[in-house]
Amino acid sequence: MFDEFVQVFNGYSNTVLNDVVESNVKDAMRYALEAGGKRLRPFLVFAMSNQWVHEETMLKLAYALEMVHTYSLVHDDLPAMDNDDYRRGQLTTHKRFDEATAILAGDALLTQAFQVISLLDLNSDIVVSAIRILSEASGANGMILGQVLDIQNDTDHANQISDLYSLYAYKTGCLFSAALRLGNLLNKNQENEEHLDRIGKKLGIVFQIQDDYLERTSTFDVIGKSNQSDLDNHKKTVIEFLGIEGTKMKINELYAELNRDIMLLNETYPKLLDIVNWMKDRIK
Repeated sequence: MFDEFVQVFNGYSNTVLNDVVESNVKDAMRYALEAGGKRLRPFLVFAMSNQWVHEETMLKLAYALEMVHTYSLVHDDLPAMDNDDYRRGQLTTHKRFDEATAILAGDALLTQAFQVISLLDLNSDIVVSAIRILSEASGANGMILGQVLDIQNDTDHANQISDLYSLYAYKTGCLFSAALRLGNLLNKNQENEEHLDRIGKKLGIVFQIQDDYLERTSTFDVIGKSNQSDLDNHKKTVIEFLGIEGTKMKINELYAELNRDIMLLNETYPKLLDIVNWMKDRIK
C-alpha cells in the first residue's frame, strides 16, 4: 500500500508545477520535491479522507502540504540554519544549485502551496478553512516557532526534556496535525478536531525522538544524511536526557499511547493505525 501510494504521489510532481515558468528556481523546486522521502504528511491526509472527494483533489491538497514541508527542509539545510550537505541521500538544494536559488525555491514552494489550495474545486468555506489550517500550522505560532526553538537549542543551555518535546511538537508535530485536520476537513467531520491536533503533535514528538535515536545508532546509508549533524551543531537531543535504551523505551511508550488515542476517536481510521505502526517499525 505504501509503495504504491508513494509512486502515484511522486508521479504527480510535474502536474503541480506545470504553470511555473521554466527557470533554475523551478528546477530547484522540482529537485527538492522529487528528492523522495517517506511522504508521511500526504499519507496522513489520505488516511483521514473518505471517498466523497475526488482523488485528484486529495492529491492536490496533500501535495500543497508536502510543498510547505519541502520548503522548510530546503531552508533548514541552509548554512544559516543546520548547514547540511545531504538530505535523503543526495546533495541538499543549496549544494546542488546555490544558496540564493535554494532560498528562492523554498519561498516559491511555500507560496505555490497556497495557490494550489486556492484553486481547489471545493466549497469556498472548505478552501478558506484549508488555507487557515495550513497557514497556522506552518507560521510563526507553528512550525516556524519550532524552528526558532531549535536554533536556541544547544548544549550550552540547561534545557529540560520538556523543552525538547515542545520544540518537536511545534517543528514537526504542527504539520502532522495539519495533515490530519486537512483530511478531516475533506471528510466533513469537525468533531475530532482537537483530538486530532493532539495526536498530530504527539506523532511529531515521537517522530523526532526516533530521528534522535537513529542519528546516534545508524549510518549515512540508512538515514540519508549526516549522523553527526546534531553533535556538530551542539544541539541537545533526547539521548542526552534518557540515554540510548531509555530513548527506545520512550518511543515504544509514545506509540502505545498513540494507538490508544486513535482508538478513542469517534470514527474508525484503520489506515491511520497502519501508518502509525509503520512509522514505529523504523526502529526494531
